[in-house]
Amino acid sequence: MRTIRTAAALLALSTLLSGCGAWESFRMSDFAKEDGQTIASAATAAMREVTSMRLTGQVVAKGTQVLLDLSMGPDGRCTGTLRTGGSHIAIRRVGDRAWIKGDEGIYNSVSGGALPPQALTRLSTSWIPADDRRILDLCELDAYLEPFRVVSLVDRPDGKAGKARGADVAQASDVTVEEESVDGDRVVKLSADTGEVVWVLSEAPHYVVRVESASSRDGGALALSEFNRDVRVEVPSRKDVFRP
Repeated sequence: MRTIRTAAALLALSTLLSGCGAWESFRMSDFAKEDGQTIASAATAAMREVTSMRLTGQVVAKGTQVLLDLSMGPDGRCTGTLRTGGSHIAIRRVGDRAWIKGDEGIYNSVSGGALPPQALTRLSTSWIPADDRRILDLCELDAYLEPFRVVSLVDRPDGKAGKARGADVAQASDVTVEEESVDGDRVVKLSADTGEVVWVLSEAPHYVVRVESASSRDGGALALSEFNRDVRVEVPSRKDVFRP
């Protein structure tokens, strides 16, 4: 019965406080009370220290929705999958070497027609060496981290201080700051008038844990996690690598 009375008292207290806004102020972290630029700068500092992470979610590439799950580390280490149109591709990268393995649907799609069953079986059960720069860049950790890194002042040729650069969401003319819970963590949500939204951990280190864009051309939603963990990539065995 004491538990019931305690719950009733807390409920009554929260009801009274919510009327004057004090309850929300009490619950909000100090970090969430900062302005958007300060929060973005803290996120930038945290992301600058990231050496590895996992990226999951969906993006639109040339009008096609792609689901991705990639774990990326230093020195070009990367492993994960891409899914589109019911088909998938696995990718592994170590340094400047990369390999991909797709299912039969992928190879039929890129070939422009149905391949012979024997060729499909061989392709879909083998790792194919991929030295295409687009494949390598897909697993380039720094490419994903660059938008979160702020250069306080960009030098101009005349030696004067240039325009400050930062996360797009922090440079927007109207940014809304809110705090909520995502997967058990308190996060600060920055919503820009450009349709971009960024979620930043309220507790230090203030990693960016989610980004969204409402753009119909290249929008999507991505979750960032597993920061600074070891990324192990198994190099395909020679017998499993496709040889023309």
